[in-house]
Formats: sequence, C-alpha cells, structure tokens
Amino acid sequence: MNDELLKGFVEIVSPEGVAGDVVSPADVPALTLVANFCNQHGVPISATSGVPVTPGGAPERGGIILSVHRLADIEVAAAGLTVRAGAGATVARVRSAVAADKLAVVGLGADTGSAHVGTLVARGEVPRRSMAGVEAVLSTGEAVKAGGSALKDVVGYDLTAALLGSAGRLAIIATVTFRLEPAAARTATDKPPGNRTWQPGLAGAFDPKGLLRSGALR
Repeated sequence: MNDELLKGFVEIVSPEGVAGDVVSPADVPALTLVANFCNQHGVPISATSGVPVTPGGAPERGGIILSVHRLADIEVAAAGLTVRAGAGATVARVRSAVAADKLAVVGLGADTGSAHVGTLVARGEVPRRSMAGVEAVLSTGEAVKAGGSALKDVVGYDLTAALLGSAGRLAIIATVTFRLEPAAARTATDKPPGNRTWQPGLAGAFDPKGLLRSGALR
C-alpha cells in the first residue's frame, strides 16, 4: 500500500483500523467509504469476516484485505423469530445469543466450516431458507439491502440468493438476518448450496471493475 492510499484509508477508518494491507472499518458507513475509495483508485479487495492472522500479504499486488470483523453486533428479535448479525460476528456467538431464548437458526447445521457469519453466507453453508435478509456493499461503495426482519419473500430480484455461495466475488456482506425457530423444531430446508459456479455476467453486473477477489474468507 503506497502512502497516498494509506493516508486515505486512515482518514476513513482511523489509524487503529489499518494494519499493513488490512483495512478494518468499524461500521457499515465506513465500509461503504472504503469500498468507494478502492473503486476510485482501482484497488483490488479481498474480503474476510475474521481478523487476518498475518497483517499484510494481500493476495494481489496493490490490493487490500478488507476485514469486517468489527461488524459483530447481534440483535435477537425473539418475538419476530429473526436474528440480525454483523458479518464479523462468530457463528458460535449467534448460536449462543438465540439459545438464550430457546431458539435456533433455521437450517444451521451443528458443524460449519466457517467461523464467522459473513463467510458462512459467502461459502453457501446455510440453506436459502435460513436467511430472511442481507445487507451488503458493492465494490462501487453502494449499499444494497434485501429482506429484513419480516418473514416474507422479497419481491423482485433475489439478492440474498445471489450472495449465498458467491465467495465474496459479488459484494461485501455487512449484515445477515436469519430466520429462527424453537430449538426443538426442525424446519425442512434444502441442502446448503455451497460455492456457486462462477457466472461472469452476474459478476460484471455487481462488480463492473472486477475489484473483488476471493481467497481471504475465514
């Protein structure tokens, strides 16, 4: 990262939000500013939901690792049977938070390969039925949202389904709203989709400059 980029990122996320090639915004507005700054300067982005073990070492020269680990809030709406979690929240914390109300996330298996919410969705490790909504940021810096706490299908384009299993190549996942059920219940769901087949046309619509990279997901 050159001095000009470093100065720009520090102005957005403060000095504690930059470590080597790792940039860690504290909230969604800062995330949109970071993405917009990268778009303006043509900086490749590799997103991760966790704290990178070794700062620096972005997978592409001149790029950054964008960590959303600070987006870790969890809000349980027990009466509405939903939980909203930041992409940086751990799956274990989400399980614990909803278990306090004797609830569980619909379709979430006992064992997942992903430690964090954002990666869980990016790797397609939950069924579509598990998700009531998602908030994400495009590489242009535009914030997009689908669904939410209301338990009904989104009319129109299914943004949630597009991001599920997208491996971080379409948008940067910021928050996810999951459907809940009583802990003893077992709602029938489809199998988690896993990583989807790469679709260049879809990627071009979401990320026109091709700045988003996969490979730093945890």
